[in-house]
Amino acid sequence: MKFWNIFGSLASTDTGEVINKIDDSTFLRNDGTVYRQEGNLITGSDGSVMSVVDTGADAGSGLPGMAITTFGGFRKDEEW
Repeated sequence: MKFWNIFGSLASTDTGEVINKIDDSTFLRNDGTVYRQEGNLITGSDGSVMSVVDTGADAGSGLPGMAITTFGGFRKDEEW
């Protein structure tokens, strides 16, 4: 399971990676992977699918306090 924390213009992962937030619905990872958010669902160009989980702070805003948990998909460099 993977986690993202979203802060304003970027997101940080549980592995320390920083992902840039391009606009309200688009994230760009340094390897070129693009993630698009529609409501509580985020899909990646790498086939990943994630759900936004409210951590209690700033409920429903999509800003600080939100975490994202991967529940499907995989990246090419990950082992099965």
